[in-house]
Amino acid sequence: MQITQNSGTPGAGISVRVRGSSSISANNQPLYVVDGVPLTSGDFSQIDFGGQTANALADLNPNDIESIDVLKDASAAAIYGSRAANGVVIITTKRGAARKTQINFNAYTGIQNMWKEPGFLNADQYRDIMVEAYVNDGYLEPGATFEDFVDFYYGGLDFAPTSTNWIDEVTRTAPIQNYELSFSGGDPKTRYYLSGSYFDQEGIVIGSRYQRYSARLNLDHTASERFTLGTSIQLSRSQSDRIVSDNTLYGPFSNALAASPIWPVYYEDGSYTQPNYFYTNPVAEGTENDNETINLRALANIYAKYTITPGLDWQVRAGIDALDIDERNFTATNYPGSLAAPTEGQAVNATSTVTKRLLETTLNYARTLGDVHQFSGVIGASSEHNTIKANTLTALGFPDERFRYAGSAVKVNLGSNTFVEDLLISAFGRVNYSYQDRYLLGVNFRADGSSRFAQGRRWGYFPSVAAGWRIKEESFLKDFDALSELKLRASYGITGNNAIGNFVYVGLVTADASYSDQPGIALTQLPNPDLKWEETRQLNIGADIGFLSNRINLAVDYYIKQTEDLLFFRPIPTQNGFANYASNIGSVENRGFEIALNSVNIAGTGDGFNWTTDLNLSFNRNEVTELYQGQDIFYGFGANSLVLREGEPIGTFYGFIADGVYSTTDEIPASRQQEGAQAGDVNFRDINGDGLLTDDDLTVIGNAQPDFVGGFTNNFTYKGFDLNVFLQFSYGNQIANPAHQYQQHLGNDFLDDNMLDDVLDRWQQEGNISDSPRATVDDPNDNNRSNSSRSIYDGSYLRFKNVILGYTLPNSLVERLKLRTLRVYAQAQNLFTFTDYPGFDPEVNFAGTSNTTIGVDFYTFPQARTITLGVNIGL
Repeated sequence: MQITQNSGTPGAGISVRVRGSSSISANNQPLYVVDGVPLTSGDFSQIDFGGQTANALADLNPNDIESIDVLKDASAAAIYGSRAANGVVIITTKRGAARKTQINFNAYTGIQNMWKEPGFLNADQYRDIMVEAYVNDGYLEPGATFEDFVDFYYGGLDFAPTSTNWIDEVTRTAPIQNYELSFSGGDPKTRYYLSGSYFDQEGIVIGSRYQRYSARLNLDHTASERFTLGTSIQLSRSQSDRIVSDNTLYGPFSNALAASPIWPVYYEDGSYTQPNYFYTNPVAEGTENDNETINLRALANIYAKYTITPGLDWQVRAGIDALDIDERNFTATNYPGSLAAPTEGQAVNATSTVTKRLLETTLNYARTLGDVHQFSGVIGASSEHNTIKANTLTALGFPDERFRYAGSAVKVNLGSNTFVEDLLISAFGRVNYSYQDRYLLGVNFRADGSSRFAQGRRWGYFPSVAAGWRIKEESFLKDFDALSELKLRASYGITGNNAIGNFVYVGLVTADASYSDQPGIALTQLPNPDLKWEETRQLNIGADIGFLSNRINLAVDYYIKQTEDLLFFRPIPTQNGFANYASNIGSVENRGFEIALNSVNIAGTGDGFNWTTDLNLSFNRNEVTELYQGQDIFYGFGANSLVLREGEPIGTFYGFIADGVYSTTDEIPASRQQEGAQAGDVNFRDINGDGLLTDDDLTVIGNAQPDFVGGFTNNFTYKGFDLNVFLQFSYGNQIANPAHQYQQHLGNDFLDDNMLDDVLDRWQQEGNISDSPRATVDDPNDNNRSNSSRSIYDGSYLRFKNVILGYTLPNSLVERLKLRTLRVYAQAQNLFTFTDYPGFDPEVNFAGTSNTTIGVDFYTFPQARTITLGVNIGL
């Protein structure tokens, strides 16, 4: 399982891929199940904040979690059927036990800051390059000064040019804190767990913050020897102060990278400057605009279990996940270049209510015959009803920036009101058999009916079978003491995916008044009554091996995942008024190896030294094996920056191959000279050999899929000390950073953005050897900023993701303090990162959890290094 933190936005979504990406358009996130209830995931925000999605898991208090189990192969996941194509993450929260009440208080506080800042030009370097570009193209005379450039480009400035580090102006050392109190205990009849928590994280970019309040009650009651019932209830409130970021040119972070360093933040009168002709003031973007999102969430379930006869239980569970999202956005106009119309201001209010209701019943049976035959089974049925109600309102015209709510606006400009629902009805069963715990067999089956498909296409059927052989239990190996476990496993199964949205299969119309302002209706979606389930077939073969009384354990798996009938909005000719059409096209394959090794390296007695390690490696190969009529699908930045192509993986980058810079005029082919190429321009590879640079020379220039990913954990304990070091790594993946086309512009296209200091090594005269082109304003066809391999980088990294050093006080001292336990610790996240990637962070996806834009970095909010100090107190 590969987990990627897409950006450093507080509360932002994470990308989780279990054995690669199985789909193109449909959801690729695993199914999260919390205490038996599938969690509503996805981003329901109606206001665009530049790509980063909300994180459903952020509403959970991590200290409430008892365990997390990941179901990867089809035999384990198939019981969840249609939602298991991307794996299943089962989260079990803490519950009470029959014991005296235990009180636990946990708290930590710390700071966050940027762990890396790429080099940008200072004001003097910027001045030299801009003057050079305008002299090279004849806009200024040789020997021109910066003042000459200012007069030509700006028409003069009403302030003295300065030297501003705009990244420092919009970033900060930000605090983070968390407090949590829990009570657990009970008696043989009633057990309880009660907790409350508060979490507060300010972002390292001004204007960003995430706060969460949460409370949980888990209650179990044994009414009689046969009847047990219980409930799990979580209530949470989170508030996000969001900022425009990532895949946008408008926002405090992105604008800070583009702002000219010669401009100050404020004029002498205190008003904001506009340090880039095309954009706004970065500091104003982060301080003057309001972007507030409040989430209220109730996640609850109740269950009852009745033992009919020994070994036969009947259980009923009802659950609900209700999420209310209230968003408020205000765009001020008290600074130059703000997005709203001058002197007006704009406010947007949006509310969304997302509800999931679950009703499930199961019959469980387990029996052992003759101490050698073990049977267990379950049959059940469930229904899941999902609804989404959304409203938006846009208001314009405010007296000034002090009035920020829609009620103060002069007029309401836009509004919307929608309601959608879907239903999933399921029947499922599982049978497991074991003979002497040596031969193992399991069979699963699930049938799902989804309202997201038309009549006759609604039902999907998902079987699986698994077998295991514990060879160690055979007589010929039983006495071989060095080998403590040897088990072979194999499974095959089918899982499904219907996560493409509601009512995609039908033709849709909407009210429309665009024709002479007369009311009417207009078609908004083409129908496809043949749309059906996306299916993933998976084969898994594995082995579990233990040595030296299980001090060394090795698990090895080989898998093949083939997803067919991909749910995809395929492009179509636009003459009919539509750009795409929902259909089942093509297939994707993932195949690979997984290795998990854990060992007890040193096992001390008592308070002696202990050292254990856990290493996991995943080698996954992703390939698009079929597309509609074999046609390439281009998307992304520009016309041809990413491509879906048969035989290539998802996340393939497309463009020109750059072979350095023409050192002298003599190196340039005559045909390229006719196109206007000069010495100092980028030399793009002529793929088809016709001597011209055309679209036929565009080709695959890299991909975001790693050769392997993994994690390495070391745990050390000695007396009261404990140290945990978790390393995360990825190797062989590439990152596309199209923002570097702007950040290395060298005056091109009359841009006045600041630039990376890579351009200091630019070509300046005949004979120079450089990978950075000349400074120029009139680049023919914008070639030096064309989409090419110049903006493709090695994204491999090794990261000290989490390091914790703790000390638990001895019992003799703790008892004097009238405590049960007392532990203090220091923790660091993203402590060190080793990478050749020149951007802010190699762990990136500019569009949140999007599958097709993995490995793309476009002004993405970087992750922070976090250092915290904490305490755990038990009473």
